[in-house]
Amino acid sequence: MRVNRCLLVVSSAVVVAGCASGHRTAGLGAEDAMRIAEVRPADPGWTWPQSKRKPVWDTSTESSSTDRLLVEFRTKTAHLVEIGETWNEWQDRDKKAHLDVAVYRDSSMAHEAMAAFNAFSRGWGRRLGDITRDRKVDGLGDDAWVLWVVANGMQVTYHWRRDNLVIEAHVHCYGSCPGDVDSAARAWAAVIDAEARSHS
Repeated sequence: MRVNRCLLVVSSAVVVAGCASGHRTAGLGAEDAMRIAEVRPADPGWTWPQSKRKPVWDTSTESSSTDRLLVEFRTKTAHLVEIGETWNEWQDRDKKAHLDVAVYRDSSMAHEAMAAFNAFSRGWGRRLGDITRDRKVDGLGDDAWVLWVVANGMQVTYHWRRDNLVIEAHVHCYGSCPGDVDSAARAWAAVIDAEARSHS
């Protein structure tokens, strides 16, 4: 697993459909991840801009960071195969949304990565501000989890697994936003998961 360039965003990936770096895939692959990363934030009455980037498949695994949280994360997940990931962002003067999709060799690896992934995000939440919710959630893929952090506004992060994918949807509202940022973030997560389900 690698830590993404964005706040509270970590992800990892493994195996592209077919063969990559000598590893066989089991489940969804790079094309699926990149398609899912195109899913824009969705919530009635909350308008988001178009993304300024197209998802790119990233296979780099090296990191020179000595950040304690990242080092702990890399240690916990060192035995997992990492092949690639993709991500996308939407941002305006009030808010930012970040979507990260990681592909693992199989669903058991994706499942195993979730605890370390959640711990890393929890550590960032404590570092940045106050955690007001940290719990499992139902009705969103497998191993689903949500983190609320108050830090320069409201931040809501959903992590979940769909087959061999690990998906993160992160919304940060620092300006004028709906009264219930979590409902908006959850609505988006549901649309993302529906897209992932349609090809699993």
